Amino acid sequence: MAAEDGADTQGIEVIEVTARKRVETLQDVPDAVTAFSEADIESARIENVSDFVNLTPNVMFRKTFRAGASYITMRGITGTQQGLPPVTYVVDGVQVGAADFINQDMGEIQRIEVLRGPQGALYGAGAMAGAINVITKQPTQDLSGKFKVQYAEGNDISANGYLSGGVSEDVYGLISVGIRDSDGLVNSADGRDMDFNDTRRVKTRWQYLGENLEADLRLGYAKYEQGAIMQDLVPIGSDINSFSESPKRSFIGKENQEFKDASLKLDYSFDDFTLTWISAYQDAEQDLIGDLDWSEASIFLQDLADNFDVTSHELRVTSNSDSALRWLGGIYYQKRDSFNKLNIRLEPTPGEIGASIFQQTDTKQDTIKAAFAQLNYDITDNVELTLAARYDKVDFSTYRPLTEAATYLDTNGNPISQLSSSDSEFQPKASISWDITDDTMLYATYAAGFRPGFYNTGSITKAETTNNYEIGGKSMWWENRLQLNGAIFYIDYSEQQFSTIVSEAPFRAVENIDATKIKGLELEGKLLLTEDLLSTLSYGYTDSEISGGIYEGFSAPVTPKNTFNLGLQYTRDISDWVWSSRIDYRYQGDFFLDRREELNANSVQYLNINTSLEWQEWRFSVFAENLLDEYTITNATFIPADQPLLGVVSGTITAFTPGRQIGASVEYKF
Repeated sequence: MAAEDGADTQGIEVIEVTARKRVETLQDVPDAVTAFSEADIESARIENVSDFVNLTPNVMFRKTFRAGASYITMRGITGTQQGLPPVTYVVDGVQVGAADFINQDMGEIQRIEVLRGPQGALYGAGAMAGAINVITKQPTQDLSGKFKVQYAEGNDISANGYLSGGVSEDVYGLISVGIRDSDGLVNSADGRDMDFNDTRRVKTRWQYLGENLEADLRLGYAKYEQGAIMQDLVPIGSDINSFSESPKRSFIGKENQEFKDASLKLDYSFDDFTLTWISAYQDAEQDLIGDLDWSEASIFLQDLADNFDVTSHELRVTSNSDSALRWLGGIYYQKRDSFNKLNIRLEPTPGEIGASIFQQTDTKQDTIKAAFAQLNYDITDNVELTLAARYDKVDFSTYRPLTEAATYLDTNGNPISQLSSSDSEFQPKASISWDITDDTMLYATYAAGFRPGFYNTGSITKAETTNNYEIGGKSMWWENRLQLNGAIFYIDYSEQQFSTIVSEAPFRAVENIDATKIKGLELEGKLLLTEDLLSTLSYGYTDSEISGGIYEGFSAPVTPKNTFNLGLQYTRDISDWVWSSRIDYRYQGDFFLDRREELNANSVQYLNINTSLEWQEWRFSVFAENLLDEYTITNATFIPADQPLLGVVSGTITAFTPGRQIGASVEYKF
């Protein structure tokens, strides 16, 4: 059964979540969880992943040279190119098959749950840093809907909305659509749009609610045409944090993305348990072409394709009772076929696509087979013990034709067309929580994390594992007007995966960092200062150090030591109108993008403002994102002068965030 956004209470909204695959209040879950209700999503204008990540401590989202190449860092654990993300991303119970599926317009969202700390015992391989649960808006029995139009800087025009209602006594449906046309905020040195965006999407959800059987069908399609290779080439010896808002280009990059997804969830309730079956299909077709010399000279182009075809099935049994012993168990299967192509072309004249001079392709297949279980037992009325475990077996292979110039090599150095390997891991989790009072809880947790190895252009990256220890607490004070949650954690991290760009074929290098020690803390608070004014605050601290090997003493890459968030939400009735304003401030500390702490991204401060007036079914809003017009580096690759890329490119290739955007919207909701 789906959770409601919140329970009726005076004071701070009590959000109900399904983080442990059953309905519980946020304050009862012995894990570090940041949850966003439908009201939070609306007031903070959460429309994509970066919007809610920037409101969460110890989490960072980076978009690099293209939309699909996006990475999440959580508690010092980050993603690598071609590998599984370290944070499992789940939409309505369906785990996405690759990081490329994450950075899309979110559509109509009811709730978001960000679980920090390893969740592999329930969510499987890849959830070693945490999990993100996205719950989309459920269809309604009565006719309802919304239509919204928006205009912002960069000639950014969008329109989206949904229509929902019952088609019979037991069947309800919802259709959501969205379009966007934007010139973008980044221009080339000669004035051409670089981060343009043309989006078309449609999503639909249908539910059957019978006496014992519930069925949930989701279908989605999205097509994007947008800018790519939005990077700057910083000369050797120059400060990489001195941004050029107008990168030099002879060829403006463009990426085409087409996503299709479908899922069916069936729940059948027996007297003592519920049987759940989830089947899902996801398809991503992605190609781009753009500059490869990052200059005004017409020399080289990169022609890329990155396609995924993912099928998954899950069977789960969950106890129905609220007795002292609660349990669930299940099996999971996922098959992922992917195709990656790099084609280097000449650019005879500016903007002209020339002949191919190099091509490498990788056709890969990954299968995951898993079994999992969880027990929750109330030892006393105030003490709960949670035991969970999962076993994952991952088989992966890659294929490249022997006719290509860059071939795979066996252990004897002979060219071969296929490489295969497998990894498996048992991931236990144990947690004990103690309700000191009705409003205060302490917990302690041990959990193992696991992310399987993978092939990156023929090079194998070994699996990585973690041992995680966490102590935390959750509390409500002052008649539910003050909420304070916190946790301290320690992570023993082995074989950390890392990938980078190199100047010679296959142009990507992968490695494993032997051992890393990570320790940190998180604090989150909400304070209802008055009936109209809510303040939110969070702080995340992560301290990491590589122990052993050639990188001993350095910190883990792509890990800010500090993140800090402060928010104010003010709502007031003025005659027949409702005035609402929200301000969100985020500080994100500096971090290194390499293993030797040579490529440093400066700290950054973000300030977002959203103010609106509501009258009956209408809402009029004005907003500003990144009001301080701050920039920060999201990716950097250093190419030395004595090893130039393709013999011509040297310096530091950097990707960066866009600047300030101010806009307004009108919304009609019924």
